[in-house]
Amino acid sequence: MDRAELAESAARHAAPPAGAVRRLAAAALKSWSELLSLVVPVECAACLAPDTPLCAPCARSLRRATAAPRRVEEHAPSLMTYDGEPLLHAVAAGCYRGELAHAVLAFKRHGTPALAAELASALARSLKAAVGSGVPRAGFQARGGLWIVPVPTSTAAFVRRGFDPLGLLVARLSREGRLPGGTARAPVLRRRRQRIHELLSSAVSAAAEWTGAGHGAGQKSLRRGQRRGRVAGSFEVRGSRARRSLAGRRIVVVDDVLTTGATLREATRALEDAGAVVLGAAVICFVPVPEHQHAEDSQSADTE
Repeated sequence: MDRAELAESAARHAAPPAGAVRRLAAAALKSWSELLSLVVPVECAACLAPDTPLCAPCARSLRRATAAPRRVEEHAPSLMTYDGEPLLHAVAAGCYRGELAHAVLAFKRHGTPALAAELASALARSLKAAVGSGVPRAGFQARGGLWIVPVPTSTAAFVRRGFDPLGLLVARLSREGRLPGGTARAPVLRRRRQRIHELLSSAVSAAAEWTGAGHGAGQKSLRRGQRRGRVAGSFEVRGSRARRSLAGRRIVVVDDVLTTGATLREATRALEDAGAVVLGAAVICFVPVPEHQHAEDSQSADTE
């Protein structure tokens, strides 16, 4: 699959809307967002300073917090064996706390361009570190260039937000030529279609979460086994052409926030079932363990 075919296989939530109705809906959403920005006061996502989505001191703190990416799979139970051996290497730019946590949460809710710029830079540093340290698993024969595969957003999350936060960040890095050398963006994963009653249930849960009426808050309120069960079988490769192109292909999977690692593990399962060689994962930030030490941050994490 060449770069032109990669572009054609872009995840549906990150791609330009197809069809007159979807284009009209996207235009209406953009107009509404622009109007809202005129009437709603802008304030720093971290310290609430007025007239800026991220003030200069908070931006500097965020950059310091993401300046030295590191391996973090030990913080994700689903990425480790019970003997403490890693099932998948994962690199994070920083820890989900402070200015970074506030910026991630605000961006995932509102898609603010200024926050996107800072978070894309953090993700670029994480990707560079992950690509530099990736080692294929024994028994695999890798081929070709390395592909960066973002985890696609859920339908419920897309309906709630109106956009795919991670897809926007990875597409921005690709467009600006800031992906690691020798790599290409390849959104070859998609969410399996949900039955109508599952979709309605997800929408109701999302609405309850958004209004504060629900007792849970997406995946962050679930235990390790519950999260793994929730995402089991939720990803698949986008079509037979993409599946054929994945045989022996080296992959780094990308997500935004790492909690238990269940989502990354399921994405890896779908890619390896197609014959890909998953070298590891890169994320913007991770929720540290033990979680009770950072309860305030982890309770506000938006990990869907």
